[in-house]
Amino acid sequence: MAHRIVLEGQCSSGRRQRSHVPDRVVGMLAEARAWRLAEMRQERGCTQAQVAERMGVSKGRVSQIESGQVSGTDVVARYVEALGGSLVMVAVFGDGELRKVG
Repeated sequence: MAHRIVLEGQCSSGRRQRSHVPDRVVGMLAEARAWRLAEMRQERGCTQAQVAERMGVSKGRVSQIESGQVSGTDVVARYVEALGGSLVMVAVFGDGELRKVG
């Protein structure tokens, strides 16, 4: 079953605004994020086996994560931590405003 992402925000007028992201776009975004994860790992000179050991998962699971099969941000956070970093979530608004989430 494909999941659909619904983005919600509040307009400057105070009204709630919703936009639906097509499933194909969600898939493309997941693939792009996954490619960046593998790139970050390679830039840091780490192997999938090393990341797997640090995360406490199999090398196959790391491969799945890098191919976009991620169940949530907690998995991405653990992956980034295995590389020695930390995950920061940022909300980006149409007017260019950025806000750290959490």
